[in-house]
Amino acid sequence: MRIWQVIVTSLLILSAGLGLLIMSGNARALLAPSLQAELHLQDFPLPPNMGVDPVRVADFLAKELQQRMENDIAIRLMLEEGTAKKVTDIVLPRLMSVVAVQAMMREVPELSALLDLGTFRQAVSGTVLSTDVAADVALTVPGATMATVDGKRVGITTTSTGMKALELGAMSAGQSHDIVLWLDESSTTVDLGRSILLGAAEGQRGRVLLWGDRGWFGADVEPLRWGRWVIGSVLTAVLLFGLASVAMPILMHRNARHRAPNA
Repeated sequence: MRIWQVIVTSLLILSAGLGLLIMSGNARALLAPSLQAELHLQDFPLPPNMGVDPVRVADFLAKELQQRMENDIAIRLMLEEGTAKKVTDIVLPRLMSVVAVQAMMREVPELSALLDLGTFRQAVSGTVLSTDVAADVALTVPGATMATVDGKRVGITTTSTGMKALELGAMSAGQSHDIVLWLDESSTTVDLGRSILLGAAEGQRGRVLLWGDRGWFGADVEPLRWGRWVIGSVLTAVLLFGLASVAMPILMHRNARHRAPNA
């Protein structure tokens, strides 16, 4: 067997074996860094007119308070007619303006989440794992507006370059965090597979594995289950062919050596 045949056959065996390892989902541990994020991207479609409109809330509160002032006998008796009219026409509209109502709603976490609901377009969820001690762990995610870490809501930080980042802080060896991030419209215009980055202090770079991203070569392997079997079968055939190409010359050489003394 010639040397170039050995090299080509060995490359076929290695590539087919690596392909089968990837298809089976067991290649993630190969050359994996100590800091890694495994994330899943999903669309976040909302029904029309979903969310809370501060304008409608402000108008409703102003009209409701005006109506109550007009119907409340005690208030009308305590206030002079001119004063009550000023309160109704001037004071209440200023107190219940859109800006004032929106500011008050932002101060309540539950209402603030409802205001953000209408801006959600995608969601990223998964796990961040560190097999070694790491400090100042952070994940940059374009368009992130809200996040939870281990089921608790946390804030989104804006870096000096304008990137949205999720700060996870210090992580001990073997520690992991379950994270969920909600992204706005701007996240649909960038390649999240390249834009989501993971890092820590002292320039440590982590690896981000993202599932569900659209537009990548071979994306149909995910929804078409039969396609996986086709690719897996081809890789298996290449692997067997490569092994047979190596084994057959060895067996023929051994048989020839056994026959030589008898001849």
